[in-house]
Amino acid sequence: MHHLQTFLAALAALSACYWIVAAWVTLRARRAGHTACAPRPAVSLLIPVAGAEPGLRENLRAALAALEPGDELLVGAALPRDHALDVARAALGDDPRATVVADATGEGTNRKVLALEALERRARHDVLVLIDSDVRLERATLDALVAPLVDTPATHLSTALYRVDHAGGAGARLEAATVHGEFVLNVAVARALAGELRFALGAANALRREALRGIGGFRAFAEHLADDHELGRRLAAAGGRVALAPCVVPIVHASRLRETVARLRRWARTYRACRPWGYLGTGLTHHGVAAAFALALLAWSPWALGVLLGVLAVRTTAAAAGHALVGARFGLREALVVPARDLLGTALFVLAWTGSTVRWRGREFVVERDGRLRPLEPHPDRRRALTQETPP
Repeated sequence: MHHLQTFLAALAALSACYWIVAAWVTLRARRAGHTACAPRPAVSLLIPVAGAEPGLRENLRAALAALEPGDELLVGAALPRDHALDVARAALGDDPRATVVADATGEGTNRKVLALEALERRARHDVLVLIDSDVRLERATLDALVAPLVDTPATHLSTALYRVDHAGGAGARLEAATVHGEFVLNVAVARALAGELRFALGAANALRREALRGIGGFRAFAEHLADDHELGRRLAAAGGRVALAPCVVPIVHASRLRETVARLRRWARTYRACRPWGYLGTGLTHHGVAAAFALALLAWSPWALGVLLGVLAVRTTAAAAGHALVGARFGLREALVVPARDLLGTALFVLAWTGSTVRWRGREFVVERDGRLRPLEPHPDRRRALTQETPP
């Protein structure tokens, strides 16, 4: 029992040290501020959609309003009968700058990448901007996202941090706690250690078409689940610079608690399958709250309680720094979600090692060691798949 208590105390202390460093790095990034946005070239804004999610109409109208006169907006889905396409047609109307595409072709397990491939074929401009359908885009944000491509020719991709807005309900609050209180800090630490990013973040990215074609186009990672990460990794491996854009992209999120937990479980298993040793290392830094709670229960004493309170204080401070970096509110309600999110993260960490199966958009897949998705069931005939609607 004594050895177990020593291990838990050491794990809690190591985790606290990590979050102290993460908070310091994040606060330094906040003090550095954002640079002014440079004038930008015309862009092709690509938005893949799948399902008529809440807020989609408003998000598409905001994206259209963010365009300059010479820009274009292309919206598309991998399946032609997807309800999101009807929402897109109604939202965009007959604006000549907007096109709705429903002719994605080719084989691939990642339907988002298939949709992006179809949109890229229709795009007229050299600069491509990729945003998720839950992004609420503004013109200043679009300008800032493209600015690194203009300022530094060696930059092949510009990627942006994101903030969860309108986070109502337990699922959205859990998502916000994950993004603002953990993901943002981990990105800041990764950037500080490497000097620059070597991966892309998920919500919004800008790149040049020439750089994309230099790595084989979207087709090169049509079988990967973590397509954004793979896009940035391949561009960096090809010698290009991945820059963090001087902006924060707001996303509108309204998922239910069960959906959020399932998504976090999918992310955990994907990370574990692709980078098992790296994922194992996160157990030494990210699970201090669970270790401190376990220690307090095992050794109910003043020193164990002190360890728990100390870890909670450090973890809450780090989460507050992450919220501040992206301009998100951090009050009592957000602070109370942080330890709950960490305890859930520890449970998901354990579950991640029990298999490599994930469920994504109504289908079951196995995540291979290289990040590729392998369907558990035989891949449906392409002609049949094109007549089906996207599952919720």
